[in-house]
Amino acid sequence: MSINLTNIRIKAEKEKIIKMYKDNIPILDIAKKYGVVSTSLWRHLKKWGVPIKRKPREPHHYRDRKIKRVKRIFSPELLAKMKENTRINDKHIKFYGIVETGKDKFMVRNILKKSKAVANE
Repeated sequence: MSINLTNIRIKAEKEKIIKMYKDNIPILDIAKKYGVVSTSLWRHLKKWGVPIKRKPREPHHYRDRKIKRVKRIFSPELLAKMKENTRINDKHIKFYGIVETGKDKFMVRNILKKSKAVANE
């Protein structure tokens, strides 16, 4: 349907549309009845000075959503294998803590090297 015919149809039924809207009939139902798009009705109601009723929105935050976490279940054999791999890897991996001094970070390993060098002198 062309824009001009839609505007003419809406303007011809202005009083009925405003009355239906004030009687709390949903805008989608009014639009369907007159064969127009709901956005056209919103635009015309606003142009005619009709106070637009909005449902109050509840604040929603992504942090408020409950995230369903599924705990993974491993077989006893796999758990034993994982534990053994961790034990083997721990032998070969050196863990270094980090010391924060102001804004600079130094690794404990470097501090220990310096302290060993001082102790050997």
